[in-house]
Amino acid sequence: MSIQKVLDAARAEIGYNEKPNNNNKFAKVAGHANYQPWCATFIRACFIKGEEAKAIPDTAYCPHLESWARANNRVVPTAEAKRGDLVLFDFSRSGRAEHVGIVNINFSEKNPEYLHTIEGNAGAVLSNEGDGVFKKKRSISLIRLVIRPDWSKE
Repeated sequence: MSIQKVLDAARAEIGYNEKPNNNNKFAKVAGHANYQPWCATFIRACFIKGEEAKAIPDTAYCPHLESWARANNRVVPTAEAKRGDLVLFDFSRSGRAEHVGIVNINFSEKNPEYLHTIEGNAGAVLSNEGDGVFKKKRSISLIRLVIRPDWSKE
């Protein structure tokens, strides 16, 4: 299982900042269009670098990640979130997935109000549009759903 490789790929990018107009290096790795919101593209690039490209769908669109997870029984309760899972957020309470990150630290009963993630196209403010790769501590109230990737050796 390459959860560690995927997380290592994500962690190696912490502190990266995009160039103007969402220009980012992850689009090339993922084979996605550049100059667009790139949170899902960042996740895809990490899975490619971690040799787990087949564990998630090839998409740059968060609602597609949600559809895939629901159709493939990959949704897990927030309280079961663990390293390597994906987290879809609905910051504006729109009823749809707006942003995605990867769980960096297992959900903890000691601190059940938050989940620790690594996110691309994230920023300092609560938004689905940012400018870099950051470690985040997100309130579970913002989580739309948690996705367990279809790891090669689960």
